[in-house]
Formats: sequence, C-alpha cells, structure tokens
Amino acid sequence: MIYKLVLIFILHISLFAQGFVEVHDNKVEIKDFKVDYFIDNSKKIKFPEIKSQTFKQGLNKDSLGVDVTNTWIRIKVKNTSKNKRVLFLHQSTAYLNTKIRYFELDSNDNLLKKTSFSLIDNKSKDEMDGANSIYKFTLESNELKTIYINQETLAYHFYNFTIFSEKESRQYLISEKIDAVLFVGLLLSLGVYNLFIYLSSRYKEYLYYSLYLFSATIWIFYIYGALAHYFNIYGNISYKFNFGLIFIPVFLALFVQTIFNTKEKYPIENKFLNSIIVVLFINFIYALFDFTNALAFIALTLNYALLVFMGISISIYKKGNKIIKIFLYAHTFYLIFNSYSLLFYMGLVEYSYFASHGIGIGIIIEALMLSYLVSYKFKIIEAQKEEERLSKVEAEKEQAKSEVLLLQKSKMADMGEMIGNIAHQWRQPLAIIGISVGILKEKKLLNRLSNKEFDEELSHIELNLSHMSQTIEDFLSYFSPSKKKEEFFIEESVNKALKIIDNSIKKEAIAVLLDYENRHSVYGFKEEYIQVLIAILSNAVYALKNQKSSKEIVIKTYTKNNKVSLEIIDNAGGIPTDIITKIFDPYFTTKNQSIGTGLGLYISKLIIEKSMQGTLSASNTKNGAKFTISI
Repeated sequence: MIYKLVLIFILHISLFAQGFVEVHDNKVEIKDFKVDYFIDNSKKIKFPEIKSQTFKQGLNKDSLGVDVTNTWIRIKVKNTSKNKRVLFLHQSTAYLNTKIRYFELDSNDNLLKKTSFSLIDNKSKDEMDGANSIYKFTLESNELKTIYINQETLAYHFYNFTIFSEKESRQYLISEKIDAVLFVGLLLSLGVYNLFIYLSSRYKEYLYYSLYLFSATIWIFYIYGALAHYFNIYGNISYKFNFGLIFIPVFLALFVQTIFNTKEKYPIENKFLNSIIVVLFINFIYALFDFTNALAFIALTLNYALLVFMGISISIYKKGNKIIKIFLYAHTFYLIFNSYSLLFYMGLVEYSYFASHGIGIGIIIEALMLSYLVSYKFKIIEAQKEEERLSKVEAEKEQAKSEVLLLQKSKMADMGEMIGNIAHQWRQPLAIIGISVGILKEKKLLNRLSNKEFDEELSHIELNLSHMSQTIEDFLSYFSPSKKKEEFFIEESVNKALKIIDNSIKKEAIAVLLDYENRHSVYGFKEEYIQVLIAILSNAVYALKNQKSSKEIVIKTYTKNNKVSLEIIDNAGGIPTDIITKIFDPYFTTKNQSIGTGLGLYISKLIIEKSMQGTLSASNTKNGAKFTISI
C-alpha cells in the first residue's frame, strides 16, 4: 500500500512538472502560470543538449538570484479550443538581458522555428517592443507546443512571462510601464522643484536633496523599464544607468551632513557619513574600469550605507535632535521595502508587485518624507528668525525709549548749561547797552558828542543787540518742539540764508561766489539747516568786517561717498591753529573782538550732528577759513 502511494505521488509530481498552459478562450490574457527553468552555470549548453537537462518548476514571474546570468525557461502551451489561436508570449523584463533566444517545438519535440537576437549593441530590435520581448506563435485546435527561451544577463536574473491574444497584447503594452512613469514623474518634478528653490535660496540642503532625487530617477527610469519602453535604449548604455544606485546614498549622506550640520554638532556621526561617500566613490572609480564586477560590490556598499544611516539617525536622535526622527521614519520605510525587494532579487521570496518594485516604492516614500523634513526644518528656522526679529524689535523699542529719555536728560542738561552760558554771554551786551545809553544821553545833553561819534556808538549798541538776538534765535530753534523733517534742496536753503543776511553782505561789500555741482536733495530739518547756514555766514561776514582788501565768500556743493557736502570758504585770513579746535565750544571768545562765536557754532554743531546725523567741521585754507557740512 505504501509503495502504491509513493508511486502515485511520484506520478503526480511528474505530470505536474510536465503540465501545460491551457488556452481555451478567444480572449487570452494569462498572467499567472507554471514554467520550468534550468540555470546554466557553465554558460555553454546548446539547444540540442538542453532537452535532456533536469528542469525545476517555478512561476512565470520570478527572480533566480543576483549571480545567475544564463538560464533556460520552458513553457508548454496547449490550445483546447476548437479554433486556431494566434498568441503573443511577452517577457516584460527582457530589456535587462544581453541576449535572448527562442526555440519553438511541436508536441513530438521537433524544432519548428528559432529566433535569436542580442541587445548588447543598443540597436532597435524587431523582436523587442519597448521593454518587452514578444514571441509570436500559433496553435491549431488541440495542438500542444513547447517553447524554450534562453536568456543571458550581466547581473541579477529575473523574468516576467505573460501570454496574450493580439488585442490584449496591444492593450498590455500601452499600460504596462505606467507605474514606472509615475515614479519617474514624481521624483523628477520634486527634483526640479527643489533645484529651483536652491537656485533662489542657495541653501545646500535643497541642492543635495534634488541631486539625490535625480540619481534615484535615473536608476528607476532604467530598472523598471521606462527607458527601454519609451526610448528603445538597451544594452551597455542603459546598463550604465545603474550608476544612479551609487550616487543615491552619496547625495543622501551629503544631505544629512548639511541639514543636521553634523560636521560641527555631531563629528563622530559625520565621519561615518564621510565613510559612505568614500566607499561609494571608490566603487564608482572601479565601475569606470569594470562595471559588471563593480555591481557585485554595490550591493555590499548599499547595505553598509543603509546600516550607517540607520545608526547615525538613532545616535543623533538620542543626543536630543528631535527633527531627525522624520529622517529615521523615512529611512525605516525605505529599509523595509528595500530589504524585501533585495530578497526577491536574490531569489529568496516569490514574486509580488511590492517585491519587484520595493526599492522604487521605498525611494518614493523616503523622498516624500525628506521633502517634508526640509520644509519642516526651514519652517522652524523661519519661526526662529521671526522670533529673533520680534525680540530685536522689542529690544530696539526699549533702546529707543532709553535713548529718548537720555536725549531728554541730555537736552535738559544742555539747556541748563546753555542758560548759564546765555546769562554769561548776555551780561556783557546788556551792561554795555545800559551804560552806553546813559553815556550817550549825558554826552548828547552836554553837546560833547558829534553826530558821527553818536552814530558809531549807536552802531556798537546795535551790533551787541543783533548778537544777542541771534543767540536767542539759535536757542529757540534748537529746543523748538514743532520741528518737522522734510525733503529740501541744499542750494535753495543757501539762497534763502543769503537773502536773510543780504544787507550785512552788501554793507561790507562782500562778493559771494556760488559753485553748485547740481541741485542736491536731502531729508531733514530745513529751517534748522538754514539757521546753521546763517550762523556760519554771519561769522564769515563778521571775520571779513575789518579787512581792507577784497572780501570774498565762496559757497560750494557736491556729492561724495553718498553724502551731500556744502563748503563755506572766506578769505579773512583763517582761524589761528591754537583755537581752531575750540570754536565749537558752548561759549568761546578771545580778546580779539573779531574772533568769537558765542553759542552760534555750538548750536549749529548740535543741529547737524544730533538732529540731522551729519558732520560740521572747520579748517583753514590758503587765504581763509572753510566750514564743511556733510549730510
């Protein structure tokens, strides 16, 4: 009994191994069936010999491992319908092969037809439709045929066979690589978008992220057949798109180094990231000379990179960086899908969509999460900048308040000092006026004063009154609460000042020469600026009063170093060098009555420097003094 059961089991296995794909409908769309495969490690077995080899049973969609490069696939198809059938055998991963051969046999194992073509030369093939190799054959009613397919690859061997009738074959070709297009489109658009952000912002995080996306796009474009399907590119050129695998972790390492500033904040982790770059760079150099063997090392280096990324992200998270958990989640998803896909490529798990497309799906998820990471980080940075800006504004407000208080205290101190100076300065002219008026009355009554002498004494009194009046005007101008800034032209202010003191200029017969570069507009206190000009011009007129030779005042305006400057130059002989540094003091005079500024220049300097943020300086020329106002 036991022997009978064993015999029945062996017979069942034998029949199952020799099973066939059954075609019985007009519409043929067979995507799941059994095939037999044989791995030719010698790479030398010819077709007549292959029929005697022992095949293993497998699925029509499978991976035989990374090291397998030469296989034989056997597919048996039987038409159980009453009509003749024209069928199309698709191999949708044919673009990864270097050579494909088809052998068609009848039910008696007689060779009916054979086809052979190579894809290594990158030329368009009649047997290829995009990424698919398509073998056309016919089946009469109840006819059984066996098709052998010999495939050669450079590395990792997987296949995906389907059988269609003509209409279904065309429809399959239209929609087959739509997922690859979606992957590529998403990654490419993200890459271009982030590249434009880098060009506008110059943040290197966006540059490395976009290069990471472009590298992933290159590899997915090739590995999922979009390159072959839409551009009919095969062989060595398409094979080089595997370079994208090398660059993906390189740019990802640079991205992590930049966005988390590992060089300064996490030096140990930064060294591990550098090791990824160095190892993959060596792999890249090796690939330039021996690309096929270099691919064998890529798997090892990629696994090393995966472990390093996982390790450093956990380490940085433990050190208190909470943002890196986004990268940790992203990389965990990628690691899960990538590992599952690698198991499929190694032939350790059966075909499924997630197994064959795991790396691409993992990259998409990681890319989207890294995009969120970049935006989230810079959102935090912008929030910090806004917080710093608001803090700065508050600090500036407090500083402004302090400055206002200090300025008020300073003005009060200035006012106290100035009132003391004014009292000191007014004492002399008031005494002179009082005494002079008394003497004039007495002398006039006694007929001891001629009309000429009376006029001279009266002129002296008028001068003191004028000086005191100007001092009061300067004082009130500086402390006026109704001052308003406005835009005005320097030259027009000069003309107005000259008009105000025109009588004094004419009386002293002074020639005024104007040298304007052009009209210069400034923003400030116009009336105060005019007061300053009056003070300086009045001093020039006063200095020229006793000069016997020609009297001259030159006024120049020009722009230099983004400042509008005005010069008032007289030919009164200049200011003695021992007192030139003192003329802007609050109260300054000398025994020489032709030299003495009182409060005029002091207040003028306050106006220019404190109210208009400019400078007022004095110097000597060859023939006289020069006052320069720059705003």
